[in-house]
Amino acid sequence: MKKTLLPLLSFMMTAGAFFAPADAYASSHEKTVGIGGGFATYNHAGFGKLYFQYSFIPMVRIAPEIGYIFRHDNTTGFAASIDCHFPFRVARGFKFYPLVGFTYNAWSPVDEPHVNQGGVNIGGGFDLYFTQSLKLSIQGKYSAMRKCSGAYFDLGIGYVF
Repeated sequence: MKKTLLPLLSFMMTAGAFFAPADAYASSHEKTVGIGGGFATYNHAGFGKLYFQYSFIPMVRIAPEIGYIFRHDNTTGFAASIDCHFPFRVARGFKFYPLVGFTYNAWSPVDEPHVNQGGVNIGGGFDLYFTQSLKLSIQGKYSAMRKCSGAYFDLGIGYVF
């Protein structure tokens, strides 16, 4: 899978950088709503998420999200996070951002008590603007919690307005 995914992602990044409009990264009050999915390392399963992002100043963005982690190893979960992104422009139509934030996870193992944990997130990602109103986001973050720490890697697509 790595052999096919890496060339596809690099092609998408290159194409997006050339065709993205110059003002796609200029808005100071950018709002984005989107969907995403990826891989959670705690139970080694896929997950889906809905997210919203709001940039109230150009270099700071608040990003709440909710997600469902699919069942694997008889464990399923729900995650809610609010992260703070610090995006900066790398190239036309391409932004990189470190992130920090807070998370709440509710894990439901079969035949065991539920695990509800709060914790902190740290990670980063990048946004690739295809048009002024469409962007691709790739993100990785680590959620540090007392009992159920794990990493989340995801790919999302969002509508910018």
